[in-house]
Amino acid sequence: MPYFDTTDGTRLFYVEAGPAGGRTVVFAHAWAFNSGMWNYQIPAVLAAGMRCVVYDRRGHGRSDVPGRAYDLDRLADDLADLLAHLELRDVVLVGHSMGAAEAVRCLTPGETGASGESS
Repeated sequence: MPYFDTTDGTRLFYVEAGPAGGRTVVFAHAWAFNSGMWNYQIPAVLAAGMRCVVYDRRGHGRSDVPGRAYDLDRLADDLADLLAHLELRDVVLVGHSMGAAEAVRCLTPGETGASGESS
């Protein structure tokens, strides 16, 4: 099973499918769910020729349960760590509920310090 370590050492589970050259869609699940919540959307995205990446947030699914760092900034950093690990650029981020908040925070790190810095 594919895992990667975030910058704070938490091990997160992820899965990728689809053509390596296709546009990549990264799915961020809702709180209290795991990456399996996207099982009904992924076939249509794959059929459109896109690559899909799903992951289990820390404390969910098959990822580590570190017992700390569940704030929005750290969760957004985890998403950024996944994008860096897979060397993804120009992706489509799809999030539901808390996953949408993580995606927005990941895209706006300078606003509130998702990368640990204030603006």
